[in-house]
Amino acid sequence: MTTAAIFISLIVLMLLRAPIAIALGLSSVIGLLLSGIDLEIAAQRMLSTNNSFPLLAIPFFILAGEIMSTGGMSRRLVNFAGALVGHLTGGLGAVAILGSSFFAALSGSNAATVAAIGGIMNQPMEEKGYKPHYTAATIAAAGVTGMIIPPSILLILYGVVTGISIADLFLAGLLPGIVICISMLLLNWFLCRRQHIERSEFQGLPGIWSSFKAALLPLLMPVIILSGIYGGVFTPTEAAIVAVLYGLAVGFLYRELTIRDLWKAFHKAVLSSAVVMLIMNCAGVFAWLITINQIPQSISAYLADVSGNATLYLLLVNLFLLFVGCIMNAAAAIVIFTSILYPAAMSFGIDPVLFGIIVSVNLSIGTVTPPLGVDLFIASAITKVPIERIVTMIWPYILVLLIDLLIITYFPPVSLFLVQLFG
Repeated sequence: MTTAAIFISLIVLMLLRAPIAIALGLSSVIGLLLSGIDLEIAAQRMLSTNNSFPLLAIPFFILAGEIMSTGGMSRRLVNFAGALVGHLTGGLGAVAILGSSFFAALSGSNAATVAAIGGIMNQPMEEKGYKPHYTAATIAAAGVTGMIIPPSILLILYGVVTGISIADLFLAGLLPGIVICISMLLLNWFLCRRQHIERSEFQGLPGIWSSFKAALLPLLMPVIILSGIYGGVFTPTEAAIVAVLYGLAVGFLYRELTIRDLWKAFHKAVLSSAVVMLIMNCAGVFAWLITINQIPQSISAYLADVSGNATLYLLLVNLFLLFVGCIMNAAAAIVIFTSILYPAAMSFGIDPVLFGIIVSVNLSIGTVTPPLGVDLFIASAITKVPIERIVTMIWPYILVLLIDLLIITYFPPVSLFLVQLFG
């Protein structure tokens, strides 16, 4: 009875369009009342959820991304991407995709990537003759790499929930992010080749070298982070602080970061961090409540019995998480459903790092699928294109992302090669 009431109340609140944090919190309160548990436990669980050193990486990486965006570094990355691929068929679409992958290595967030790159690429793409709904769809889809290429906020959350090394998860996310980027570049070329869109002039090797030098310092940030973590110089949480300090140093060195810009960056980072942490708090209470009611264990055992082997189990996990991603915030979903799906994955001998990448890719795809696709709403706000028109053009990208998901799921070396190499 209690279990049914928890999930029914959560679904009803979500259908009423209550914010996900509020829906999780209120359904948890209902579950506590029905279970006869003192409501003080909710405050205790919220506090214990936040009492995690690795979680400090989230607000700092968010702040680093905002500083990089505000300090003009996203524009330098876009210019470098333009020098590399801007002259090709569908060049500006390719620039948006490649630029998003570069920026994902700075921000760790889909939303930040779409907002930063979309704000730069929207007008140039429209001026070159790209259809507005195609521009919006490309900008939204390109942001998917934000939650996969390190530093990824989703991977940090997965590492906190499971206790798996965040450094290994970061390294494992690199090749899947590159695979997704390349596949979207190929799709963009295929979709644009019959549209006769005017190409940009090839800048030649001097142009590539010039834009590379201008973008060198931003491009070095992920190298510094990953080499520092794997060299034992600092932890992932300390790496987030290093990223903030590095972003400040580069911004002031370029003289493109003013005190006023810095205030805006801090303001946006505080708001974004508060949203993520409130979701984490309420999801922590919800996850604890369903755990003491033995729900994860029951579901995990049922899925293990139904699937019978790792191959079928991963297929069921993909289908389930794709559905969850359509209706739930990714941060909340990874906290709640990892505890449910992880035990069965371990019983089948699935590598925990690989499983983390699979979960993150699924939930990242959810950011571009209706009805809750956050990236769609951001792209719509930037381009002024209605959500309905973006959805009609986003499906080819979603299909390619699903193919990428299958490759990542059933060909583990894509995720594990670098982890095993640097062991």
